[in-house]
Amino acid sequence: MSHSTTIPIDIAGRPTSLVVERGAATRLATLFAQSGVEVNDRRILLVIDRHVSAVAARVATSLAAAHAHVSVIHVDATEAKKSMEAVDAIWHAALAARVDRSGLFIAIGGGLVGDLAGFAAATYLRGVDLVQLPTTLLAMVDSSIGGKTGINLALPGGGLGKNLAGAFWQPRLTVADADLLSTLPARELRAGFAECVKHAVIAGEQCFADLEKDAALLCAGDAAAFDRLIPSSAAVKAAIVSRDPHERGERAKLNLGHTFGHAIETMRGLDLLHGEAVAIGLHAAVRCAEARGLLSPQVGERIVALVERVGLPIRLPMRVSAADIEHRMGFDKKNQGGALRLVLPRAIGEVSVEQGADQSSVHAALAAIGASI
Repeated sequence: MSHSTTIPIDIAGRPTSLVVERGAATRLATLFAQSGVEVNDRRILLVIDRHVSAVAARVATSLAAAHAHVSVIHVDATEAKKSMEAVDAIWHAALAARVDRSGLFIAIGGGLVGDLAGFAAATYLRGVDLVQLPTTLLAMVDSSIGGKTGINLALPGGGLGKNLAGAFWQPRLTVADADLLSTLPARELRAGFAECVKHAVIAGEQCFADLEKDAALLCAGDAAAFDRLIPSSAAVKAAIVSRDPHERGERAKLNLGHTFGHAIETMRGLDLLHGEAVAIGLHAAVRCAEARGLLSPQVGERIVALVERVGLPIRLPMRVSAADIEHRMGFDKKNQGGALRLVLPRAIGEVSVEQGADQSSVHAALAAIGASI
């Protein structure tokens, strides 16, 4: 058995933890027993990204051997399908499997599947237990941690609003098995580095310098580098979530790069993965902070250089209207009183939430990423 790291997430009333361990997916029932998650004679619904059905088969075998009653629903992991229709399908799969209030949902896939399964678990019979088994780097270090769930909504005037309906619902356990990263295409794997860069900017110099040092190894797929990265990056989010589980303060900092990123992610024709959109959004946040005099150009260049070193884009793949991006940003969940709120870097290790961002700095940011002003 490989080295196992357990990161506690101490949320009042619903403590949970993240287990980081290679090969964990094949011994899930044992991990559940060690974490106090009952399996024997329990009805369990696996909510699975269609692309990782082989992983799900190993999980189902492990749980069935521990005398669980396992049912499966496959979902399409696309932003357009991240909808109430998908949640409804999960609810009805649970009903067909006779999952009762003692049941358990397990999300197997990337962040999109985790969001869907989490929202379904939070609302089915007013809440059943949830376990997250992320299969992408992005989900392992970020989206599976902290209990945010949600679906997209169609925006007035066109486009999709990211995660505009949802709930906070903490998983009983999250299991990050780096062996599952072998299921990912290279582009999907790289997309996860965006959240790692974000965490490093928030965490400070040591975390940032470590990622700079390991960037080439990570891009080459070095296993030891990933074994260092996953617990280190995930621990940044786990610590913040423990202190602010419902995003009433510090947790908002985790949206660094996301207001810009979410606005461009679902735009037609761009074909961006979430992590790629966040990477471009990080670049925009840096340039916006520089335009406002919050961040030195030297530090800004260091952040943008790291985004590029881990193989991620910093500009839009084609020119789109800045006005269209701004329209979408206007529906961001962080906005208050109709005013745009942006999370911007001030230094390595210092991030702030800025209320009422001025249009000139937003335009400077959008121009830097290649939007048409």
